[in-house]
Amino acid sequence: MLQMEATECGAAALGSVLGYYGKYVPLEQLRTECGVSRDGSKLSNVVKAARKHGLTAKGFRKEPDQLYDLQMPAIVFWNFNHFVVLEGFGKGVVFLNDPASGSRKISDEEFDQGFTGVVLTLEPDEAFQPGGRPSRMISGLRDRLITNREALTLAVLTGLMLVIPGLAVPTFLRVFIDDVLIARRESWVIPLLIAMFVATVAQSGLTWLQSSTLLKLEAKISLVGSTHFFWHVLRLPMEFFNQRWPGDIAQRVAVNNRVASLLSGELATASISIVSMVFFAVVMFYHDVVLTCIAISMAAINGLALRFVASYRSAESQKIERSRGLLAAAEAGGLQGIETIKSTGTESEFFTQWSGSHARSINAEQGLAVSTAIVSAVPQMLDGLSRVFIIAIGGLRVMEGALTVGMLLAFQSLMARFMGPTQQLVFLTGEVQELEAGMKRLDDVLRYPTDSRVTATETDLRSTESVKLSGHLEVNAMTFGYSRLEQPLIRQFSLKVEPGARIALVGGSGSGKSTIARIIAGLFLPWEGDILLDGQSRS
Repeated sequence: MLQMEATECGAAALGSVLGYYGKYVPLEQLRTECGVSRDGSKLSNVVKAARKHGLTAKGFRKEPDQLYDLQMPAIVFWNFNHFVVLEGFGKGVVFLNDPASGSRKISDEEFDQGFTGVVLTLEPDEAFQPGGRPSRMISGLRDRLITNREALTLAVLTGLMLVIPGLAVPTFLRVFIDDVLIARRESWVIPLLIAMFVATVAQSGLTWLQSSTLLKLEAKISLVGSTHFFWHVLRLPMEFFNQRWPGDIAQRVAVNNRVASLLSGELATASISIVSMVFFAVVMFYHDVVLTCIAISMAAINGLALRFVASYRSAESQKIERSRGLLAAAEAGGLQGIETIKSTGTESEFFTQWSGSHARSINAEQGLAVSTAIVSAVPQMLDGLSRVFIIAIGGLRVMEGALTVGMLLAFQSLMARFMGPTQQLVFLTGEVQELEAGMKRLDDVLRYPTDSRVTATETDLRSTESVKLSGHLEVNAMTFGYSRLEQPLIRQFSLKVEPGARIALVGGSGSGKSTIARIIAGLFLPWEGDILLDGQSRS
């Protein structure tokens, strides 16, 4: 499980351990149970959350050479600012599952430098019950596409209809070679040219219809998704915003447009093309079984190569999305507090912080670009090899009389159309992982429950009567804290203010003055007690 924010590494590490034992808990739930805030989470809170889910948690202070006998996986405190999952040891290497970057392998020396000596072992007790299911991208796709079934169906049908002219052109090529050029049937030339012209026009028209349908689908998904997402954000409680940076939330709004583009663009066209591969394969079998087996084998090898790098690319894609969010948060936070930066003369410190976030974002993108370059070279190599095999073996088949020259050329044209979607798989693999990373960041927000006090439907707004308060305020035995896992910040606080009166709350920094004002304003709900405005309960 990868973290969405820099401060939730403890919750994500606990989620990875729970998943190892067969219990899948959403990150947004673990974030609340671990008491994650903008300052992160304490290891003691992670222990409480682990015990809540039926794990026996024990903390130790160990040297690196004393970890071999402990129960794995375990959570270790890393570089005094991060939690990672220790999966095990190899010969001179240590296997880690980093919530920030995914699984990685480091040397014993590097582990010794980063390990702070604090380790938390976790293992199931009698009350532990496996359950839940890992998040699947297919469910998110279904939710976003189910309301666009008509447009999606039309796009799929036009894609399937494009198979017809795609099959017609190789057939015309075979007829032209075998029956016109070799058999010298000159009377077939004009009808054949007319048929090829009709097939070309039909192909162009169907392609235009498919493209226009997908463009409309993209606009609808983007508009509906962004509107729904932003409206949901506005209805979230203040606790949500206390755990995240404003710039990161704003960056996630823009992710909706990218998700819409991927769903209705590259992903849709590539998926439709892959379905058409089945039809081309059937016709290829009709022409020659041996050559078809060679083409399918090359496509299968290509698929295995893509599958081999899929997990790495998925982790890298999520890492990129998170680094982009942190960069956006740093930029928005700096610009929002530009007066403070200017008045204190800390431009260089802010620039250092921003440049570090920017460098991490660029490095993450470069890491994915390297794997993309490697994967892109595989289909090109396999395509070249398949052409060599087809020409060599196909030539022998022609000399044996099993194929005609026209059938061989037609087969090569069919193979090019068959391998075309395979080439698209290279880009589709990267797009799917980028799409999955983006959807996880969106769903992380959309699954957060809205404020129970919000009833902002249009009917409710029209029916609400405007009431002018006289100004009588009464706070009765109010208790409040930012985390249920910690001691309350304010305990049994009472206050009574008459209309027109003024009162000052005096105290040191962090004593709760601003928090009391926010609670009275309704931004936070007290744990205990009540707030009365003109004798009416605030809740």
